[in-house]
Amino acid sequence: MLTIAPATAEGSWPLVEALRRCDSARERLEAAAAGLRALDDDMPWRSRAITALRAQFADREQELRGVLSGLRDVEAVLLR
Repeated sequence: MLTIAPATAEGSWPLVEALRRCDSARERLEAAAAGLRALDDDMPWRSRAITALRAQFADREQELRGVLSGLRDVEAVLLR
């Protein structure tokens, strides 16, 4: 938005500056809203990815529990 202040109005330049800042803020808000819409569109994919990662972590946790159990068995044999 381009605003040209009248030459006769006192305080018109501060008004122009305020309008410019408001316009700039509006543009930033529109960009943020577009970014949020993009995130919203992307969320189902991310949700599925997070669910898959959680399943993988659960599998790794079970493997690590098995390894830990095996290490405890080895420790018990070594301490005899």
